[in-house]
Amino acid sequence: MMAMAQIRYRFLLASLSIFLTGCDPLLSLQGSFWPAWIICILSGLAASMLLMWQLVRYRLAPHLGSPLLIAPSLWALCTFVIWLVFYAA
Repeated sequence: MMAMAQIRYRFLLASLSIFLTGCDPLLSLQGSFWPAWIICILSGLAASMLLMWQLVRYRLAPHLGSPLLIAPSLWALCTFVIWLVFYAA
């Protein structure tokens, strides 16, 4: 018999997969269709790396706090802004 934690874990994975099935809008890149959220995540990563580099370059990064909190937060911010700018209707 499976442990209760394993049952909860499998239920969580099954319920999350339902929400991940609707990946519209799709973008056609050289004949291959990509979900737009993948493009936004990758471009958000590039933008956050560029912004973090600028913060280090102008010596502002030490004043912001822990890089383990700042870098992922900046990545999420850039991803969501790109999504809103290009796909908010």
